[in-house]
Amino acid sequence: MNYIVVDLEWNQPLSFDTHVYRQVGDRLIFEMIQIGAVKVGENFEVIDSISIPIRPTHYVKIHPRIRKLTHLGAAELADAPQFLEAMDQFAAWCGENYTLLTWGCDDVSVLKQNMDFFGCQVQLPPLCDIQRLFSDVHKCRERKGLKAAMEMVGVEADEALYFHNALHDAYYTALVFAKLPDPAAVLNYPQKPRPLIHTDKKERRKGQAFATVAEAFASEFAREPRCPVCSKKARLEEEGYVRQTADKFISLARCPQHSHLLVKVRLRRTPEGEVLMSMNLTKANPSNRAYVHTKRTQQQQRDAEYLAEHGHPRDLDAELDMADRSSMPFDE
Repeated sequence: MNYIVVDLEWNQPLSFDTHVYRQVGDRLIFEMIQIGAVKVGENFEVIDSISIPIRPTHYVKIHPRIRKLTHLGAAELADAPQFLEAMDQFAAWCGENYTLLTWGCDDVSVLKQNMDFFGCQVQLPPLCDIQRLFSDVHKCRERKGLKAAMEMVGVEADEALYFHNALHDAYYTALVFAKLPDPAAVLNYPQKPRPLIHTDKKERRKGQAFATVAEAFASEFAREPRCPVCSKKARLEEEGYVRQTADKFISLARCPQHSHLLVKVRLRRTPEGEVLMSMNLTKANPSNRAYVHTKRTQQQQRDAEYLAEHGHPRDLDAELDMADRSSMPFDE
């Protein structure tokens, strides 16, 4: 049996107010523009690869951020096959007796939505998640992005193989996969597609958007959270926020009227490339306060160790981009 590591790239609407998005956005939120795959043999060596560009038929103008990341634009996709032909090519290349592998949970859901939307009849085996296996093997507190996983197992990036190209990412994923002590265990991690839903603009923009993570935490929104009881500004602890994961932070604040508050912040990258910060505040009990202070001490120690090892502080924007929490609009 062969293992086929697949990675996908997709386009998105230029705006969620466009005519095409209003027409199909509840059924096709992202339109695939590239399939990249690497075939891995039974000894976990790379034996073949394929890159199939896909010409979009609905979101035909490539979003500037997508073009910058993938190096794919209208010119590169002008003569590419459309989705159904691309899927036929991919299935023919896969052959028989294989299993499909991905890094993370997004690709399987985008693939399923595209297949449903275009009426694709290609039969594929379940996609298994290498990222979940990697996280369990290395006992990661949070799932690692591909770049971080490569660093952990000593896979070096090639300057000629830039990230966010489906073939390049599939190749790097295959190298990480082969470094696992028992790669075949990935078969224990099948994925189920999650429904992608259409949400209106008001719901998607809940919170406040900023250019960078640093700008978000320096903002009035983060520094002076509003008490959920009286809506007055609360005073955040001088030490600021404690990082739980790349996209989750906590802190304590004090309302003049309602005492201690527990502040929970979540970050995500919007389709436009901004950092969206959302916040939840609740009344803090003594256990909450002790937890935050303990976590703050642990974070300070970890940050000091990171600085000593790397010679620079953490890049919070880069870590957010590699966070396990998906920016996909899943129906929870």
